[in-house]
Amino acid sequence: MLYNYSLSYVINLININKLKKNLSFHIIFTKKNYNTIKILKKFNVIHDFRLIKKDNFNFIKINLFFYKNKSICLGIKIISRPAKTFTISYHSLLLLNKKSGSSIFLISTDKGIISHHEAIKLKIGGILLAFFSL
Repeated sequence: MLYNYSLSYVINLININKLKKNLSFHIIFTKKNYNTIKILKKFNVIHDFRLIKKDNFNFIKINLFFYKNKSICLGIKIISRPAKTFTISYHSLLLLNKKSGSSIFLISTDKGIISHHEAIKLKIGGILLAFFSL
């Protein structure tokens, strides 16, 4: 559950800026936020990011995907929260994979935060963190 607060913070800011149709925005730099952003970039939820420094503070500038004034990532939802976690087994992942279509589920495992496709290849379960519909 290392990433829950950071993941919630970053995803909420992405959802807010996506609704405002902002192409880019800044968040405060922390190691957890940076690692969360790297994971979201890996799954193409965000277009790009870079570190910037303003007035002795470090920020991460995030650029979102937009095509014809619409966001590429249709929905980002947080599944597990700090107060309530949802675990999923390997066999449940197989069922979820059949019904998910082009969606990606982020799962926290002992191998790190991975997609449900990678978890199926490794034959492991974990804690469901978030859901992205592309």
